[in-house]
Amino acid sequence: MSESDFDIAIKELEERKEDLRPSDIILFSEPLRSALNFVIRLGRFSLTEFAEKLTFTRDETKRIADLLVDRNLFAVSRFSNAEETFYESRLTAMTRPLTRPPSDLWKKID
Repeated sequence: MSESDFDIAIKELEERKEDLRPSDIILFSEPLRSALNFVIRLGRFSLTEFAEKLTFTRDETKRIADLLVDRNLFAVSRFSNAEETFYESRLTAMTRPLTRPPSDLWKKID
């Protein structure tokens, strides 16, 4: 018996222990690859939108999204509520906050 698309997607995500970057999605099988490509381009998306692209059940999609949050490709958005979970895709797996350059930077350059 062959594995379902969901089982293959879970296995691919669980095998990877390090953080994921958008460039890593080409390594995944379909429909995960296309769905990730779509939502990364959106930037902010709902669990419902992600489930529609994956064609998995909502619970299966939630499990995949949780793995992607653990791998720092997605972050749960502050706009999430009891009815819907929203995510934001990260452009890199870098998790440390970026700091603004010092205000006197231009004085140092001149």
